[in-house]
Amino acid sequence: MVRRIVAAVLVAGLAFSFAGCKKKEEKPQLPPGHPSMEGMMPPAGAQKPVERKINVPKDVKSKWKAVKLTIDDKVKKSSKDYEVNIGSELAVPNSQVVVKVLNFLPHFMMTDKEITSVTNEPKMPAAQVVVTENGKEIWKGWLFAMQPDMHPFPHEKVGIKLAGGVAK
Repeated sequence: MVRRIVAAVLVAGLAFSFAGCKKKEEKPQLPPGHPSMEGMMPPAGAQKPVERKINVPKDVKSKWKAVKLTIDDKVKKSSKDYEVNIGSELAVPNSQVVVKVLNFLPHFMMTDKEITSVTNEPKMPAAQVVVTENGKEIWKGWLFAMQPDMHPFPHEKVGIKLAGGVAK
């Protein structure tokens, strides 16, 4: 009999303690750029991307005709080099990925207003590429020959690295 009373008191106590707990209400998170987010401050640490003018000097344009890209097939664990003319595309074999080479800078330099080449010597070769898959743009950025792990192209099956520039 005493056990039943103790058990009833414990059950009642637990019921009252859980009754006082409410689920914390979560505020919906809106994606950046949502119309209701206009005029609001960006989250701490978030920076608005800076648009810089890309300036390919005339001497660079006249010396370099193409880039050499190393394409990794992550599934087959193999890689192959391809020469792609600046302004041209490469359809990556065994995939729906297409890489277009927009610009090549042999000595990449970025300031607060522009991206250019300091010299015509391949001291920091970089290629700006845009990557599409199934006709949809999935990545646009710079590939660096000397620092291939700086802003690499992220993909499950395909790796793209800049091996260097190809002079005329």
